Amino acid sequence: MVIHHLLVTGESIFLDRHQCLFKALSSHFEQLSFSPRQSEWYEARLPRTLLKSLLTLRTGSLSKANAVFQKNSTAFILKSRHTERTIQRLQPKPDFVLQIFGTYSPVWDAGNIPYAMFLDYTAALAERNWSSWATFLSDRTRTAWFECERSAYSRAEHIFSMSQVVKTSLIEEYGIPENKVTVVGSSGDFQVPDVREKAIGSQQILFNGSDFERKGGDLVLAAFRQVRKALPNSKLVVIGRKLSIEEPGVENPGHIADRAEIRRLFLNTDLVVAPAYCDPFPTFLMEAMNYGIPCVVSNRDGMPEIVDHEINGIVLQHLTSEHLAKHLIDLLTNPAVLLSMSQAAQMKVRTQLNWNAIAKTIAQTLKSEAYDYV
Repeated sequence: MVIHHLLVTGESIFLDRHQCLFKALSSHFEQLSFSPRQSEWYEARLPRTLLKSLLTLRTGSLSKANAVFQKNSTAFILKSRHTERTIQRLQPKPDFVLQIFGTYSPVWDAGNIPYAMFLDYTAALAERNWSSWATFLSDRTRTAWFECERSAYSRAEHIFSMSQVVKTSLIEEYGIPENKVTVVGSSGDFQVPDVREKAIGSQQILFNGSDFERKGGDLVLAAFRQVRKALPNSKLVVIGRKLSIEEPGVENPGHIADRAEIRRLFLNTDLVVAPAYCDPFPTFLMEAMNYGIPCVVSNRDGMPEIVDHEINGIVLQHLTSEHLAKHLIDLLTNPAVLLSMSQAAQMKVRTQLNWNAIAKTIAQTLKSEAYDYV
């Protein structure tokens, strides 16, 4: 079937983050339109504040309260039904729907809207790898959420996962047939990969500390103290948010919104470090590799699928500050290896981890498997 009109659905924040993907997809379809989810009544400021306050008392932490607020079957079904009604009212109707992430489904009651999903993670993975993302008030509420998630995945015509880790979870923990899931990867906030050769030698290390604990900030600081002893001119830049860090050689500019400033940071950086305890498929790594920066990452989630060990970076087999420091020192004192990894990092972005390649795979798969919209 030829898909003329593809409708993209999902949370507004996720649609905003994937504009480069949609621009790449637009060349494969005559019409690409969007239906961001509209807020429900309980998401208005007053009821949201009240509900989260009650949930914080119940769970003992705001982060867990946020998880319960988002991951509950009542919210999943409400969002799904409202989205489905919105799609049913559209004129002309789309030929196919692409849902971004699994916070709800574009279909709940009807069976005549064909859709696919693009996923970065599953609740089963979150529960196992970073439990505060998958907090439930009881076994009953947990079961209800997983039933909603399983229903959405099962009814989808196809699922595109960022990583093999997610594909394996879908198969083994949700019972989705293997041939129904295609691993496509992800990319960064750029349309065309950078082609300039990266200059090295600054001894600057860059760390995204936006979620400091989950992303392994404790390991980074401990490792950098050892790096600093061996390389007194080395520098660690921690971005993402302002933190109470006062250590020699460490800069913490906080959140940086200016793309030109981000680009300047990348160009002046020799290594990006990401020893996260959990990070599904971090965009920051593809951003760095696009500029030719090798990345040192943990062997968790999709990160080993982004970074090829000893080719375009290092995948840590032991998540300790000593192991991390050793690799950082080895790379910063071996410019030939660093340059080789830099070139390999850019090559992987040019050939695999770019939105044009991802969009082509998604479009070809949808057109070969789509069903008529009745």
